[in-house]
Amino acid sequence: MDPLILVIAVMISLAVFAAVRGLTGSSRPQGQSGIAARLGAYRPDPNAPITTEEKVARLRQRSYSGLPILSAFLGQFAGSEKVALHLERAGVPLRVGEYYMIRWGVALVLFVAPLIFGPSLFTLFLGVVLGLVGYMAPAFWVGSKKKSRTTKLNAQLVDMLGLVSNSLKSGYGLMQSFEFASRQMDPPLALEIRRMLREANLGLSAEDALNALGDRVDSKDLDMVLTAINIQRTVGGNLAEILDQVAFTMRERERIRGEIATLTSQQRMTGIVIGALPVLMFAVFMAMNPPYMSLLFTELAGRLMLVGAISLELLGFFTIRRIMAIEI
Repeated sequence: MDPLILVIAVMISLAVFAAVRGLTGSSRPQGQSGIAARLGAYRPDPNAPITTEEKVARLRQRSYSGLPILSAFLGQFAGSEKVALHLERAGVPLRVGEYYMIRWGVALVLFVAPLIFGPSLFTLFLGVVLGLVGYMAPAFWVGSKKKSRTTKLNAQLVDMLGLVSNSLKSGYGLMQSFEFASRQMDPPLALEIRRMLREANLGLSAEDALNALGDRVDSKDLDMVLTAINIQRTVGGNLAEILDQVAFTMRERERIRGEIATLTSQQRMTGIVIGALPVLMFAVFMAMNPPYMSLLFTELAGRLMLVGAISLELLGFFTIRRIMAIEI
């Protein structure tokens, strides 16, 4: 049997199984609603007392997959929690099991694609390379989503601090001020604040809910805000004035970042031009005289020169990126 047909049949079977599983849902006692079944997972014994630590553990309990067996299997690995937190920070609505299925599925498809043209050493090597690219591509996409989302969150923090500070000056409490700010703000910060408030209403203390918010967002600016709030709750003081000072500090940091970006724009453009020039010249010579450029692929010396050129290009790219990464 053709291996490609076998792979396609296996993938179709998995898709049908996942669709049937999603439509039927997980098993629950007869007569019990879906909401009651979900809430029962957080407190299986209504008569048993629950400590604060148990509340935190149950509210942070995760399901790594829609399949209980796969979720239990992934829960045995310490990296599953890190991946789940990484997906949360990127705002990607995927579970860990689904995320890995996508990565391995894309890698398998790209690995099999070159083998359609016939099994050979070159197609096998090309399939391995494309498989690695396919496996890493979703990770790079999630990383870019996380970076973009964190940038949006940082841009909204100053406005959020102003709303919370004004609410505190008007006589509202801290959580009431956050609730008011969440109604005035746009996603993604508004969604994170609402989730923090929901966790506090479900039994978490204000400090634990704020710390969970900081873990999900992973922003240095937000960590500075949460640290100021926690210190004020411990030693006292005027929280509205503290938040105003934090907002002023964040505005100054953003101004300095803009000045640095302006001063280093010429160097970044120079790095882009110098890095792209060899690639463009290679494409031009390849179009003008393919037999001449084919020596880079057919001769051993040409292959070594090509590997060395690519390595130096990557080294220069990461070096310039490292030099331009100025922390504020």
